Amino acid sequence: MKLWNILLTTTILGGVAGATLSGFASGFDDVSVGGRVKQGVAFGYSDLTDGMLKIAQANYIVELDTSWKPSKNIAVTGNFWLRGDWCDSWCGDLMGSGIQNPNSPNAAQQYGYHINRKGGGRDDPFGNTVDHQNRYLDDFEDEMIREFAIKFTDDYNRFALKIGKFVRGWGQSDGIRLLDVLHAQDLRMKGVLGDSDEIRIPNWMAALDLNFDEMGIAKPFEWIGMTKPGLEMIFMPETHHDKFVINNPTPGDVTSGGLYGFPFPYLIDPVSGKGIPYFAANLHDVTPREFSVTDATLAARFKFQALHGEGTLNAYYGWQELPIVKMRDSTLFVGSDKHDPNQALLKLPLSQQLLETLVHAPGIGYLDAMRLTTGGLLGTLGQLLGPAGINAYGCSTGILPPLCSVTTNFDLDYKYRKKLVGATFTRDMVELAFGPKDVAPVFRMEASYEFDKPFNRYRVETNVGSEVYGTNALISSVDNSVAFRDQISVMVGFDYFLWLPFWKNQESSIFTSFQLFNIITKDSKDLMFQSPYAAFGSKVHPVQTYASFLWWKALDDGRLYLEGLAAYDFQNEGFAYRQRVDFNYFGDHVRPRLELIHYEGKTEQGLFGLYDNADAIEFSLTYQF
Repeated sequence: MKLWNILLTTTILGGVAGATLSGFASGFDDVSVGGRVKQGVAFGYSDLTDGMLKIAQANYIVELDTSWKPSKNIAVTGNFWLRGDWCDSWCGDLMGSGIQNPNSPNAAQQYGYHINRKGGGRDDPFGNTVDHQNRYLDDFEDEMIREFAIKFTDDYNRFALKIGKFVRGWGQSDGIRLLDVLHAQDLRMKGVLGDSDEIRIPNWMAALDLNFDEMGIAKPFEWIGMTKPGLEMIFMPETHHDKFVINNPTPGDVTSGGLYGFPFPYLIDPVSGKGIPYFAANLHDVTPREFSVTDATLAARFKFQALHGEGTLNAYYGWQELPIVKMRDSTLFVGSDKHDPNQALLKLPLSQQLLETLVHAPGIGYLDAMRLTTGGLLGTLGQLLGPAGINAYGCSTGILPPLCSVTTNFDLDYKYRKKLVGATFTRDMVELAFGPKDVAPVFRMEASYEFDKPFNRYRVETNVGSEVYGTNALISSVDNSVAFRDQISVMVGFDYFLWLPFWKNQESSIFTSFQLFNIITKDSKDLMFQSPYAAFGSKVHPVQTYASFLWWKALDDGRLYLEGLAAYDFQNEGFAYRQRVDFNYFGDHVRPRLELIHYEGKTEQGLFGLYDNADAIEFSLTYQF
């Protein structure tokens, strides 16, 4: 734990201790303790499970929630979780995808990869690929403390100061985040369709809320039509990035995220359509200092009422949640075509510049040699002889397939600042009330402008003068592979409590919420949507459009609760749907739930394409106390 982290924790504990003494004096009259225990079992039905229903996830959560208000000016809150997934022991055999299989037609197919079982054999050459990293998410500070904070308010409600570890949510949008950027997301358990309060990653921070009315400084804002003005200021010395796992079968860097692990990228040459075999990757996170006062995140939100609605103006200066991929050095394994250092006869280091030359050199490089091979006898001979770039190190015998492979080190670099401004506005449209109950829709708008957002390039010029694109663009220098663009995002939405005219005995309304998103990227040509996924045209569109629809309805006096969430990606033709059914028939403590999560998307194109194999039906049981 860093020094400042220790000091901050000590400050909080000191406040808690002081409040504790007051609590002893008052007999703990204002203490509350609650929590829940939840266990789920999800049955997958996708390529990962061979299209059959197999146990594919077994998430659990144990939560303890406490609050204490020893006086009207002090509130102490605590929320602690233990989460994980028993899948490595409970699940069926989940078969993911690994590196390109040179024995498949044109090497365009991938080796299999047993995500949670001991593999082996022709379709899974990597042996034991079991990874237990998701069984217990038990890092106490980073994963178990969800909230541990103390809040001070003054007698006249002029200000409120909250210090500790907690979460603040911004924005108006559901599912797709535009202004809800204060906290990174934990995508390991449920992906992007998880509950927002469960996937936000808490931070050690301080939040100061100022009420301009009570402070006596609201008049200047009221003169221009802004009533009830207030300001929220955030100081966040702790930094997190999005947490996810890429299913990586490479020996020496085996990782598995289970059902919601991102797939190992296809390595496809877009010129010939052939796979690029004998290449794998080791991934290394490069992050800002986890705790730093000088490199802290700063944010502010001005809140007000105007035009019969509520609005905010927002500013954020922090860090990117997703990485930029940067190629480093590589290792050539002579004697192993499957990247196994224990089988290699010789391990030769390759610099970034040298590998870039060997791969891209016109006529003699790996890519050109691979493209010259054809089907039939010539194709077989081409595989036997191997690419010229690798043969330069004596990898081919001329009789047997090349017993060589290259593992490249890539940095996942999160050390880029995020600079963003934005606004929200919400208003009850009483002028447009309609329907059997004359209900007014609620208009919602959210917009953001991000400066100098970093992207990997989809098309680059290499150090040998050739121009390459797609997967091949990742084998290039950092100077050529990273670009910065401004990005504008706009969401317009409407909420409506629906009463159906033909449902005479409808006991309560159906809540509906429709949202339309446009994300505009300036000079977007030849930028990757999210590296390293580039093989199948995952480029940034000049205008990216999404639509989402949320609905929920309580039936049988609230004992049966239905909720659905749908999202559609127009440019990439991706679709996602989540359906929940809650059964509240077993008293106040037992809460069964049935949940369906379904994704459809083109391979590696857009967000839903990455989750294409994450389809599941989950039954969970929660005990609340």
